[in-house]
Amino acid sequence: MATAAPNPLASGDTAYLYRAAIGERSQDYYLRHFARFDGEGRAGTSWNWAAYWTTFNWLVYRRMWGWALAYVAALIGLALLVFGVGKLVLNYSDTSAILLSLLLLTAAFVVPGLYANAWFYTHCNEKITAALNKAPEIKEAAALLAADAPQSRRLWVLALGNAAVLALALSALNWFQTSESALPQLAREQSGTLQPATTPAAMPAPTPAASPVVAASTPPAEQAPPVDQASPAPVEPAAPATAATTPPAAPEPTPPVVAANRPAAPPVSSPAMMPAADRPARVEAAATAPEPAAAPAPVTQTPAAATPPRPTTAARKPAPQPQRYVWVVQVGAYAQEENARKALSQVQSLDLEAGAETFGSQPLTRVRVGPFTSQAEADRAALRIKSLDLPALVIRQRP
Repeated sequence: MATAAPNPLASGDTAYLYRAAIGERSQDYYLRHFARFDGEGRAGTSWNWAAYWTTFNWLVYRRMWGWALAYVAALIGLALLVFGVGKLVLNYSDTSAILLSLLLLTAAFVVPGLYANAWFYTHCNEKITAALNKAPEIKEAAALLAADAPQSRRLWVLALGNAAVLALALSALNWFQTSESALPQLAREQSGTLQPATTPAAMPAPTPAASPVVAASTPPAEQAPPVDQASPAPVEPAAPATAATTPPAAPEPTPPVVAANRPAAPPVSSPAMMPAADRPARVEAAATAPEPAAAPAPVTQTPAAATPPRPTTAARKPAPQPQRYVWVVQVGAYAQEENARKALSQVQSLDLEAGAETFGSQPLTRVRVGPFTSQAEADRAALRIKSLDLPALVIRQRP
């Protein structure tokens, strides 16, 4: 199995700054992964057991505050999306909810375990770039990084904080259990106090003779209102009708119901009420007359947009990927401009692209070589510069 080539600057200035940014614990472990990432030119996946078991505590210990907030926000957002919106939209069963919970917990532990070293590598490079901008000298930048690096006493602070959170959680759980056990007893006491006021014996008994008396004293004829209040007249009793002499009266036709949004149709009389001459024609016309059909709504047709022809597979070309990082070699920062010009001329004698710039409140002249598109090119240039007894530090930065 082929092994990766060792980093030429693994024990030089780059490793010195990496150790200062990592802190006191696990320097060799992270430095080994950082050297591999520098050689590959990108941060890949690797396994980190500390980040797998204690993701949030690991992020807080490494002072990665932004990553910690993003991790908590991602967990809360996924939980609301899966168990809030997803439950309302998909309406899945309880078994599916349990499976989704297990999947979410697995992702919450496995993803940090795979990408924690890459996150820490990016975090350390950002801190190193900021430190070099504040203090161009290697020792001063390393001192700034070491002052901001995680210390061992932070582990004790995290342990005390976890113990306090666990104690609060247990207290809240105990309080809820006590409240739930006291609810049935409280409900029984309240039902016992309300029982005498709602017994049927305390309610007054209804009077059984009230309804018959009212019905007997008020005849039905007196309850009905008079037909004509303006000219009251005695109502004569109707003569008894016999089936032989008086035929039953035909029912009066019901007036048609006119809708509010359509014109009233002429009433159609029943066949029994029509004359004999007009009865067949009218009945046939009423039976065969079609109902008026609703006018179709106008359909507005919009011209279809011209669809450009899709390119064939052979004509497609992959889009160029933008380069994320470049590498430069810093030769040094000089307080005297003459020394900076001297170092710049020596570097340019090696046919390397170099330049100088002034920065800081106390003007310093910084000489840099590059940029290079890969770590290997920058390392070879640094070795050539060191052959002239000049300092050389490889720095990764965004283009």
